[in-house]
Amino acid sequence: MVSKNNVGLFVGVVAGLCHLVWVVLVGAGVAQKLVTWLLSMHFMQDTGYTITAFNWLTGLELVVMAFVGGYVVGYVLTLLWGWIVKK
Repeated sequence: MVSKNNVGLFVGVVAGLCHLVWVVLVGAGVAQKLVTWLLSMHFMQDTGYTITAFNWLTGLELVVMAFVGGYVVGYVLTLLWGWIVKK
């Protein structure tokens, strides 16, 4: 059986790393251009999405909350998977 804790940690780390990349992009000042480009690739116009000033505390909070949320999602999905497989 798959370990709920290991799956939770894996999903949490992946979510945290993805958001860490975003924090680095905001800190480097390239996030706004990236958002504008990504929206244009989806045939959308950037009509009000503005990246705010970089703040270390906000970035840390984002990465930690992404990890915690990812852990919970991975843990719960593993619980559900175990319950479904038993039936």
